[in-house]
Amino acid sequence: MQRMQTLVPVLGILAGLCAPGAALGQGGDELPFVGRWNCEVAEFAFTDTTYDNGAEVLPIREVQEGTDGSYTLFFDNDYMITLSGFTGDEMGWFSHESGDNFACTRLAD
Repeated sequence: MQRMQTLVPVLGILAGLCAPGAALGQGGDELPFVGRWNCEVAEFAFTDTTYDNGAEVLPIREVQEGTDGSYTLFFDNDYMITLSGFTGDEMGWFSHESGDNFACTRLAD
């Protein structure tokens, strides 16, 4: 019985880690890139699940946070972008495919 009492809290912790609210950007912690941005060549809009580049809305398949505070967003067809340098209402946008790099300023919602 003692062994079972010890296991119950551990299982609870593991269940919490696997719960949907434990995913990046959920549970009250909004990702810093969520919102609308003026990125030099176009207005981009991000939610925690989509990226609107002005021409199409792409579903975000995965988000990885870097140790430097950057976020790499993965999309279909091996397309990815990295968002970095978050300083209040500014961020950097980088395409791994084209090598394009833009300075972005947050727009009011």
